[in-house]
Amino acid sequence: MSKNLYPLVKTRNVKNSMASELKTQPSQKPWWNRPLWGDKSLLEKLICKLSKPEVFEGAIHLHNRELLEAQGFSKMAKAIDSDKFGSQEFLLFVKIKYLLASNLDGYEGLSDSAQLLAVALKAKDSLMVLNQTELRYQTYKQQQFYKFVEDLLSQNLDIETFRGRVQAKLTELLVQIKTEEDKMALQAYVKELNDLSEHELGLKLLVSLKGYYCIDYSILSKIAAIINRLGKKDIQDLKRLVSLVLVNYEFFKKLKKIIGLSEEKNTPETYARLIQYLALNHKYQLAFLKFQELEAVLWQWCKHYQAILAIRQQYPPSQYKQPKDFSQEIPGLKIYLKYKNWLSDRKA
Repeated sequence: MSKNLYPLVKTRNVKNSMASELKTQPSQKPWWNRPLWGDKSLLEKLICKLSKPEVFEGAIHLHNRELLEAQGFSKMAKAIDSDKFGSQEFLLFVKIKYLLASNLDGYEGLSDSAQLLAVALKAKDSLMVLNQTELRYQTYKQQQFYKFVEDLLSQNLDIETFRGRVQAKLTELLVQIKTEEDKMALQAYVKELNDLSEHELGLKLLVSLKGYYCIDYSILSKIAAIINRLGKKDIQDLKRLVSLVLVNYEFFKKLKKIIGLSEEKNTPETYARLIQYLALNHKYQLAFLKFQELEAVLWQWCKHYQAILAIRQQYPPSQYKQPKDFSQEIPGLKIYLKYKNWLSDRKA
């Protein structure tokens, strides 16, 4: 080999040696510029993150507006919420209300009967007085008045019209009745009619009962006493209630005519379901109205919650530089999750 070529060969050998050495030695790059995993260094990842586009300003404005609305409904929901709403007994009542209204799971066709029984128990005293008056006071004028009332009931009049016509007829007959006792009997009769009409379905119940002969209204007092004696364990256990009904079935089977039960539904289990509902209704009727208010507020809250989620999903943190508000917990989420199952499916 010529002397002129020697330096070139030597230089090449040095370069090859350096390349080989670089392959075997650890990277001499600064730590912040070395790959953490994969091919990208921390610096490259930081640059990539900083280079993400910002969320569209209009979307941020809409997001924050929805967040503010959700906060408002959240405050309303918290003001209505009650520890009572989370109790097992109350939620059982909510479930039964739903099943009654939806004709499901053994409550098919029981809604009207449940309402009629509730009215019958509340108005039991009025019903008994009306019945006893008709049986005891039977002069021609009095029977004429009872027939007049029965005809009015069949016309399905509104309450005010019904009361007005009854009072006009009473005034007309009072001057024709001789004894004070008979006059007072009709006046008491009208008072009980007015009291009965205060109850929703009260007059409808009376119409239904007029179609039957010789109904023992005293059983209503006995049924009411049984319901009032129910303990907490009884109310929540349908099997225990069925056993209780069987022990007192001589009274319960007489309810069939009063509340219009079909022969198919005239069973101990049906009466057990009805008294369970009435006992819970008596205890939680007012609380349920507040719970319905809470439901209405949470449904409104849901609209804003879904809008917020949609915006956040449209601008995910993996692709956009999100503002801090996008990672904020949505106000009202905890109370929503508490009742989520009862909002979406009462059978939960």
